Amino acid sequence: MHPVLSHPHRRRLFIILWPLFGAGAGLLPFWWAGGQLGDAWAVALWGEALGLPVLAAAYVCRAAPITTSDPWRVLVTISLAALITAGLWLEAGRAWLWLVSPAAPSPYAVFPTMTMPAALGAALLFMLASAVNYTLTAGDERQAVAARMLQAEIGARDAELRALRAQVNPHFLFNCLHSISSLIGSSPAGARQMCIELADFFRESLRAGAQNRIALSSEVDLARRYLEIERLRFGSRLGINFQVADDVGDIPMPALLLQPLVENAVRHGIATLVDGGTVTLEVTRHTGRIAVRVENPFDPDEERHGTGIGLKNVRARLETTYGPLATLHAESNDARFTVLLSIPLEGPA
Repeated sequence: MHPVLSHPHRRRLFIILWPLFGAGAGLLPFWWAGGQLGDAWAVALWGEALGLPVLAAAYVCRAAPITTSDPWRVLVTISLAALITAGLWLEAGRAWLWLVSPAAPSPYAVFPTMTMPAALGAALLFMLASAVNYTLTAGDERQAVAARMLQAEIGARDAELRALRAQVNPHFLFNCLHSISSLIGSSPAGARQMCIELADFFRESLRAGAQNRIALSSEVDLARRYLEIERLRFGSRLGINFQVADDVGDIPMPALLLQPLVENAVRHGIATLVDGGTVTLEVTRHTGRIAVRVENPFDPDEERHGTGIGLKNVRARLETTYGPLATLHAESNDARFTVLLSIPLEGPA
């Protein structure tokens, strides 16, 4: 594509500036040769015709790309093209000025005198146009490379996000099957009810997981619904304490990001305690950020059997989605496990 004509802004700038350069290419040698001012229109029109070979310089530059060609080849190619352009333009000018000589006699009369400066001016304009074309082409190539790199990065991030999100459902399913197996012996009716509730829950979670972002209120509802299902298994041993600020409901966040956190709170916290405990989910809004705190009690003497995939998945998704702008910090203190999540504030979902 032409580096000037294919870009609307560059094309507009050329249309504005070239009449000045073209007229100057004809008028300056004409005045130097002592032509009559009243006949200047003839040489001005002749100068405008130089715009065609100036635009054609782009194709000469393409034949000798500066990034892959030997410098001498570039110099010789541009110099020869400039000389040929100047010669053809002079011959076209000779014919044109002879044609209009009845109406404007002085340009044709002084043409031999103005030939040398006109040829020099035409050659310099062609070389200047070549330099501009090389510069524009290099800039376009850099932008194209940057766009390709950005597209590749976006594609890689999307693929990574899809892979990470694909881990959520198997991990969640494993935990749910573990919960159902625990109920089968002690409460078959509860196990059947849990299967029914899980079917509905899976339907909602799969719908949410198909989206890149969901409203924070929807994400919190999924976490609450999961804990209500687990309550079928734990009964009064599982307490639920949700503290969600009123002004965060429409804030978008990655789908199923809180799911592994509340799962871990139940499996590695409440399940380890004879008397159970309460899972606390607190969501607050600070300046430009959303803060999430998930806290649960646990038995420090209980041997942990988990693989850590839940927190690893959440941390990896945060890194892929927000880069260094999001943080995840987990700590245990006084038999309480706390996960602190901070993500940048985005617009409404």
